[in-house]
Parts: sequence; structure tokens; C-alpha cells
Amino acid sequence: MTRYLGMLLLLLLGACSSTGLVTFNETSETPHLVWPATPEISRIKFITAFKNAEDLGFEKNLFRRLLDLLTGSEEHSLSRPYTIAVNENRIAVADPDAAIVHLFELDSKSYRRIDHAGNHRLESPIGVSLAKNRLFIADSKLNKVFILNSSLKTLHMLKGFLRPTSLAFDPKLQRLYIADTLAHEVLVFDSDGNLIYKIGERGEHDLQFNFPSHLAFFDQRLFVNDTMNFRIQSFDNNGLHLKTFGKQGNASGYFTQSKGLALDSDGHIYVADALANRIQIFDQSGAFLLEFGGVGDAPGNFRMPSGLAIWDDKIFVADSYNQRIQVFQYLKVGN
Repeated sequence: MTRYLGMLLLLLLGACSSTGLVTFNETSETPHLVWPATPEISRIKFITAFKNAEDLGFEKNLFRRLLDLLTGSEEHSLSRPYTIAVNENRIAVADPDAAIVHLFELDSKSYRRIDHAGNHRLESPIGVSLAKNRLFIADSKLNKVFILNSSLKTLHMLKGFLRPTSLAFDPKLQRLYIADTLAHEVLVFDSDGNLIYKIGERGEHDLQFNFPSHLAFFDQRLFVNDTMNFRIQSFDNNGLHLKTFGKQGNASGYFTQSKGLALDSDGHIYVADALANRIQIFDQSGAFLLEFGGVGDAPGNFRMPSGLAIWDDKIFVADSYNQRIQVFQYLKVGN
């Protein structure tokens, strides 16, 4: 009986796939929200928001519903999305309140709910990153980082951290960067899970951190949100310090509780400021350029934005306490 049930499930899974890559574009119902407002030249535009696979157009057909009935599985809306990773065909969202990672497969329009990595049940998945055939998950309660392949099989489990939080991946050198917040350092591993070197110690000077919380990697440079020093530090791919900018404050260009980091194709640095409910944008020198957001649940507003990811100049914001992901478009000069 078990054998035949397994064969039936395989047939159903094959029948459940759908075609057509998900795209993030405006519709006739999309509110026209741009920053800065006219008559200035707009640089950021609101595109859409989603809370679950259904919002992305992942339709459940009869076979999918029957499969859910047989397996007891179900799709979940976001509970408290904390970090997000995006590539050409996947979106991964760490949801620590639900103790799961939501994985949206854009090419097949399928949803996968990840609550285990190997033999470990996830307890507080707080960091995610994506590579071409890899998914990386940091669990801050298990104090482990898991490396999964495209079939979600656990390849490596890294341990020995005090509290691993944020992850970033260098696709050229195949290196994984891990922020260990309580150890006040960033650790660098190769693709086989071997430690290469560490960056930082506790302090207020360059090459020192005070509870580093979020990472981003762009153009062979690592960007670290040095949270309780209220600043951003950048390093080259050998761990050499390049730049520090940022100060504590409520005004534009200052940080109250900075979290997610991401960079667009022109190298602008985006920083989510959770307490101020805004996304701030800086140039490579650290000069403030623009901010967007505001407190609320309307499109373009936030309640404790945390994670950031940018792919193809689309800006994905984990709007934690609104339980959604908001998507914006960076408008390049000339567009």
C-alpha cells in the first residue's frame, strides 16, 4: 500500500507543476507611489506586495489540493518575515516566529515550507541566502548554519557559533559569510564548510563590531551592518577594511535601529531602519541620497522593516509586522 501511495504522490507532483515565470510588474490596480514625489525625478517606485504563494499567482489545482489532503501539508502565510534572499527563480524568506523558511519557486510556481534541515527541526531560522544550487539557513537558537542543495538535502551543517544571524554569499569565490552577532565577528567559509578567516572583534574602531546583524555582498565587497555602533562597514574579499559610515540619530542619513542591507546595480547602499520605518539609500562614499517609507500598513509604508534583497533592481523588503514582502523598483537614470 505504501509503495502505491508513493507512486501516486510522484504522479501528482508531476501534474502539479505550472508554467510561466512569475514576474513583478505593475497592474492597473497598483497604486502610483514614487520617491521622490513629482516634480523631482523619481528613483523608487512601488510595484506590489505579497503575503503568501497565492498572492504570487501560485494556483492550487485539483491535484495539488488532493496532494495536500493526502500528505497533510499546507501553505502558510508569512508570520513575521525577518530576512529575504532572492535570485532569478527563487525567493527564500526566513520566518522565525513560525520556525520555518518559506521557499517560493518562481519558475515552477510552487511553494515549499522548510521546517527541518537534515535531522534538525528549525527553531529560529533568522538568516537566509541563495546561490545557484544552494540554500543557506542560519538558526539563531540551534546556533547552526545549514547548507542545502536544490533538492533541500542538507550537505553541510556548520556549528560552533554563539548566535549566527545574517548570511551573504560570494558567487565568484564561492564563499559564505556568516555574522555571529554575540561573538561580534564575521566568519568566512568555503563552499565545503571550511573556515577560511574571521573579521572583527568587539569594539568601536574600524575592523571592530558591536552586535553585527546583517550582511550584503556586492562587487567583491562585503558590507556589514554594525548595528549597535550605528554604522555600516565595508571590506574587500580578503577582509581588509575599506569604508565606515553612519551615526546614531533620528534625522535622515542617521540610524536608530538599522537592519537589512542590499545594493542595486549602480552600487547604491540600501539600509532598512526598523524603528524609523524607512529604507535609506546612500552612495558608496556614505552620503545620504534618499529615503522612502513611513509607519503604517498602506502600500509603501512599513511596520518594523527588517530584511532587504535586491535582484534585477527590484527591491524586496521584509515588512515584518505587516506580515508581508513589499516589492519596489529602482529606476535607473535614463529610465
